[in-house]
Amino acid sequence: MPRKRRSLDRTSGALRDTSIVVIACEDTHAVKQYFSKFRARRVQYRVLPTEDGHSSPASVFERLNKYSQEEQVGDEDELWLCIDADHWIRGENQRALSQVLQQCRSKGFGIAISNPCFEVWLLMHFSDVDDRLLLELLGEDPSGVVSEEQRSSLRCGSFEARLRQAAGGYNKSNVARLQLTADQVIQATERARNADGTSDVPNCPGTRVYKLIDTLKRRDSIDLDQQ
Repeated sequence: MPRKRRSLDRTSGALRDTSIVVIACEDTHAVKQYFSKFRARRVQYRVLPTEDGHSSPASVFERLNKYSQEEQVGDEDELWLCIDADHWIRGENQRALSQVLQQCRSKGFGIAISNPCFEVWLLMHFSDVDDRLLLELLGEDPSGVVSEEQRSSLRCGSFEARLRQAAGGYNKSNVARLQLTADQVIQATERARNADGTSDVPNCPGTRVYKLIDTLKRRDSIDLDQQ
């Protein structure tokens, strides 16, 4: 059956018969406000935030899967899961996260997971997130070596605090106020790529949001809306 023509999206002035990148995320504000900074040109993107408190990886997956079943998703469209590893990589939660990642792969959904949280990605716009920084966060000698136990002990609050310091302020519900440039986005992409490994979940601290940014760059949508 031929694909139906999409109507004009009046909010962006772009034709809806261009391809779409759909991003389902576990939070209400941060991811949606971050991606709203990008200027849509040859692709549109839509963020499906959590608005009902159902923010588990399984709930975010179901939201994305429902969209794929109910909307006109074409071959050129991409659907992405954007979640935090946080406490989902510990105990019984780890099995649930693994199942969600497996379901995403079977559906062809992209995975942009951050460990432990999305703030790691935001912080990479301002600085390296390397062992020296981790030791500073841990209150240790920055010339030392970070153990795996220390690495796994880091929580989102530490990265949020450092982001507030690096960006001159940060509010999780008002990411729109962060002043970012296209060069910073490119730097964050390279930092995240260089820190990435091969496991299902990136090392702590790490993020695969850069893979989603690669998609937007490939589709000529990396410019930030500075208006």
